[in-house]
Amino acid sequence: MEPLRRQLRGHGWGLGRARSLAEEICGDKAAVRALVRDLFGEDVGVRKRAADVARRITELDGRLLEPYADELAGLLETLPIEESRTRWHLGLVVPRVARTRMQRLRAARTMSLLAEDESKVVRCSAVEGLGLLALQEASLRDEAEEMIERFSREGTKAMKCRARAVQRLWARSERRKNDYCG
Repeated sequence: MEPLRRQLRGHGWGLGRARSLAEEICGDKAAVRALVRDLFGEDVGVRKRAADVARRITELDGRLLEPYADELAGLLETLPIEESRTRWHLGLVVPRVARTRMQRLRAARTMSLLAEDESKVVRCSAVEGLGLLALQEASLRDEAEEMIERFSREGTKAMKCRARAVQRLWARSERRKNDYCG
């Protein structure tokens, strides 16, 4: 595999490239470590693309990044407002890799702050992220429902779409639970 940083710097970045790189990295712990290192690097462009790949990895298998849950949450909390794309991607990564109650509550606090962000894409990740967290942490359900209602009422088309997606995810989860229990 070509060195990761070089691939993250290459031309022609897009969703297909991010997904392809995520598939290459999956199962390679050294490559995952290199990706996390790039998330903390000085190159803003590389960091943005590394966050995109991390997001795509969590779509495939979030367990690969679980060992870095606390570090990724800390990074998301400290990224400058100008790095909205990086914050958007990490706004989905952090909730997906949070496994302990403390990690989920920390991520939920961050999602609440991101819901008020000036960047619309960051706000989109906040509603989806809090919705994901509420699936695993029942104490977050009321806050997530309030955010979903607000975004459904006052949000952009994309925010409303994310809010509906969370509602569908919750409904599927409930159906599976009912099928299993009943």
